[in-house]
Amino acid sequence: MGGAVGVCILTLFAGCDRLHPQPNAAASRPHVAWPAPPERERIELVQIFRAPSEIGIQRPFWRRLGDLVTGGREAHLVRPAGVAAANNMIAVADAGGGAVHLYDLERHRFHALSACGEARLREPVAVAFLNDRLYVADAGTARLDVFDLEGECAGGWKLDEGSRPAGLVADAARGRLYVANPSAHQVLAFDATGAVVARTGHRGTGPGEFNYPGWLALDARGRLYVTDALNFRIQIFEPDGTLVSTFGHLGDGTGDFARPKGVGIDRDGHIYVVDALFDAVQIFDTHGNYLLGFGRHGTREGQFWLPSGLTIDGDRIYVVDSYNQRVQVFRYLGGGE
Repeated sequence: MGGAVGVCILTLFAGCDRLHPQPNAAASRPHVAWPAPPERERIELVQIFRAPSEIGIQRPFWRRLGDLVTGGREAHLVRPAGVAAANNMIAVADAGGGAVHLYDLERHRFHALSACGEARLREPVAVAFLNDRLYVADAGTARLDVFDLEGECAGGWKLDEGSRPAGLVADAARGRLYVANPSAHQVLAFDATGAVVARTGHRGTGPGEFNYPGWLALDARGRLYVTDALNFRIQIFEPDGTLVSTFGHLGDGTGDFARPKGVGIDRDGHIYVVDALFDAVQIFDTHGNYLLGFGRHGTREGQFWLPSGLTIDGDRIYVVDSYNQRVQVFRYLGGGE
């Protein structure tokens, strides 16, 4: 009896078709890009993933075989919130699943992180890589937990009482970790040991003031971009905390903000802002002028349902499509303002 037939008899109740290779999703996916013809394309969709196998990481054969018997399945995103990518590593904070999904693309490994020592993750909302560490902001425990790149706990610290951290971004050049604390209307800067080295902002509507700051990003010059959520704007700061500029206002038109969330900067300095109410990503130039938008409400390729976090690594743009339980990956194709 052939090996494949033997396996099928052993797992007959599970169905032999589950052992067949899955079709290449990328090959069958329609080409999705913006803007529409005849204009030159600037952004294209390249990948969508909810589970490790969809990003090229397969579990060991014995585990997949065991799942046929037990009815188990690989880890899937539940309600992802934040994403980070660097050096062939991707981390996704799954607030709904109480875990962080860590994908090592170079070694084809996957880790589902649900606890750091005795501290269980409850509502991880943001992640960031700094040197050889992964930092996790947990809104449910008011902690920053630290893991090595093998998924092992490497420490962590408690934030101020009443904190619910949101955005998180690492500045490798300065050894800093920036954390948005919406409940205090501040952005904090920590060193790698957890010591606070700077606090920026307080509640208000004026320049440099915040009304529930959320997501964060850094550009190549180390300038900090803050989604000032309920002031419906982006504020930009120098590394020393000096305010550079702001842009944005509440509205329902092109270039306006309704529920701004994730923010990121591409290699040409363009500013990307996720808007969860518009179910879209809007792109602005360095002066805050609207350039292009992509996405709309839906469940198909290139559509969103309450998107949240965003990060940019090289020419790749990772957008957390929260209520579609997935991450969509786009490519920046270049082009001037």
